[in-house]
Amino acid sequence: MGGPNQKPILIIGAGLSGLLLAQYLRKTGSSVPVLVFERDADLTTRGLGWGLTLHWSLPALRSLLPDELFNRLPEAYVDRAAVEEGRPSTFPFFDISTGELKAKTPNAAVSQRIRWGKAVNNVETAQDGTVTASFDDGTSYEGSLVVACDGGSSRIRALLFPEHQKFQIPVRLMGVKINCTPEEIEPLRQLDPFFLQGAASENDSFVYFSVLDAPNNTPEGNGGKYTCQMVVSWPIREGFFNQAAPIAFPETSEGGIALIKTFAETWAEPFRSLALSIPVDTEVKSLELYDWPPPKGLRTKGHVALAGDALHPMAMYRGEGANHAIVDVLDLAELVMPQFAGPRDSSSSSSSSSSSDSAVVVDLRAALDRYEDRAVGRSRPAVLASRQACLDAHRWARITDSSPLLTRRAMDLAFDEADMDVPPDAAAAGGW
Repeated sequence: MGGPNQKPILIIGAGLSGLLLAQYLRKTGSSVPVLVFERDADLTTRGLGWGLTLHWSLPALRSLLPDELFNRLPEAYVDRAAVEEGRPSTFPFFDISTGELKAKTPNAAVSQRIRWGKAVNNVETAQDGTVTASFDDGTSYEGSLVVACDGGSSRIRALLFPEHQKFQIPVRLMGVKINCTPEEIEPLRQLDPFFLQGAASENDSFVYFSVLDAPNNTPEGNGGKYTCQMVVSWPIREGFFNQAAPIAFPETSEGGIALIKTFAETWAEPFRSLALSIPVDTEVKSLELYDWPPPKGLRTKGHVALAGDALHPMAMYRGEGANHAIVDVLDLAELVMPQFAGPRDSSSSSSSSSSSDSAVVVDLRAALDRYEDRAVGRSRPAVLASRQACLDAHRWARITDSSPLLTRRAMDLAFDEADMDVPPDAAAAGGW
C-alpha cells in the first residue's frame, strides 16, 4: 500500500500514544508520510502533568521506540538519584488514618513535526479509502488512516459513538503541585522515593502522592526542591465526613486547600504534615472522574482507529492507562501498519488498479477490525477494574486482598460487569 503517492497517516493528538506511533513509523523507515496534529498551542500549554507508572508495558515501549530515544528515558526519571541507588517503587498502599502499610506491589523488570492548534471536529472516509480530517480552524487534511489519540474527552470517539456516553464515577478529586525541601519530603521518601497512596480507615478519604521532579535531575537543581503532586479524592455520597449532603468542589483554590487540610487533620504522619504545609495560595485543580469501557464488538467507521485514552479512558487508581496506551500502539504496529508496507504496482491497467484499490480498502478495514478486537479485549476489563478500584478506595471495608485496588497489575485481566461490586450509594450517584 506504500508508495510515492501514498496519502499520509493522520495522527490526532500529540500525547503518549500519538507520538509513540509516529516514532515507531520513523524507526521502521515507513514510506508512508505521517502528520501529527495537536489541539494545544505549543509544548508549554499544559506544563507538568501526571507522573506515569510504567510496568508491564516496558517491553512494548522498548520494541516501539528507536534505540536512541529509549536509551534517553532516564532523562525522564522523576528522581534519577533514587534510580541510581537501586530504590524502585513498591507502589505502597497505606491506611492514612493510622500510617500502617496495608499492601505493596512487586516492581516490574525493567520526529515528526507537530501541527499545533489543531482541534479536530470531523472525520469522513470516502469509498476509495481516503479519510479526511477537518479542524476548527477551517483546515482539512486527507490521509489513508486516522489514528485518534485525542485523549479521554476524544472528539473523534464522540463523533463515532454518540450513543455511548462516558460513565461518571461517583468520586470527586482535587490535585495540587507543591515544592518541598529535602527535609520536608524525607519522611515520605523513606516510605517510597517515588509514589505513595492510601485511604483513611476512619472516613474513606484517599490521597495519592508522587514525585514529579527532584533537585538532582538537572544542573540547575530545581531550586533545591522536589516538585511533587498530591491528589486527594472523596466519595460523592451523603454522610461522608459526617456531612448530610455530598461534599461539593470548593469554588476557589483557597477553599480547596482548606478542604484538603480538613481531611488531613484526620490523617497519620507523614501524610498529615505534608498536607497541612501546603501554602494557602497554591492552585487547586478539580477533576470529575469519568471512564468509558469500550463496548464489546466495537467497530469504528471507515479508516479510523482509536488508541490510548481515546479508546479506553480509565480512572487512575490502578495506574495502568499509560501502559495500555503503549500496547495499543504495539497492536497497531503488528496488525494494521503492515497494510502500508510495500509499493503499489503502478504498471497495472486502470481497471485492475481500481480493483486493487478496493482490495486495499477491504484489507485495511479487516486489519482495523482485528486491532479493535484485540485492544478492546485487553483494555475493557482494565477500565472496569480501575473503576472498581476507585470505588473501593473510598469504602474502607472493601479494601481486601482481592480488590482491584491492590491486586497485581497485568496486561490481561478477566474482569467484566458481572465482577463489579457496587455499593448502593455509588449506584445511586453514578447512574447504575
